[in-house]
Amino acid sequence: MSEHRQHIKPIKRSTKQSGFALVVSMVLLAIITLLSVSSMRSTNIETKIATNHQLKELSFQAAESALSIITGTSTSDLVTVYNLDVPSVVGNTAATDGFYASSGTDQASSHADIEMTYEEFIDPKQGMGNRLFSGYQFDVSTHLFRVDSRGIVDGSGTQTHNRMQVALIRQ
Repeated sequence: MSEHRQHIKPIKRSTKQSGFALVVSMVLLAIITLLSVSSMRSTNIETKIATNHQLKELSFQAAESALSIITGTSTSDLVTVYNLDVPSVVGNTAATDGFYASSGTDQASSHADIEMTYEEFIDPKQGMGNRLFSGYQFDVSTHLFRVDSRGIVDGSGTQTHNRMQVALIRQ
């Protein structure tokens, strides 16, 4: 028996490979990496902006809540309940730290400090009663106060300062 072997010739390949595919894939990988890092940075900045906006809103709400208490509470309750000595002499100022406090379960705790300055006494008997309040003229004794409320979000350093003029009218 004669053995007949068939020889398979190997395919000749070019021995000069330039590595073009490797270079292209490395460039594409670098571009994808840069895009990923850029989008992560953008997301982090947007998250910080949203958090700062939320804290600013909380401090604003605390300051507004304190002003709402001032405008909706009798003078005697401001003294007895809220420990704010309402000034009785023009030019005097009274202040209370922690006038309003809010401790939320799903948001940061906040509080508001109040400063109340007695600005002017308007006496209609002395010809000073021609003041308009919300479009109406009153012929009654009126005490004008400047009230500053500073809302603060605890632990963040976020603060909001609100100011309003309050008229306590006496008949």
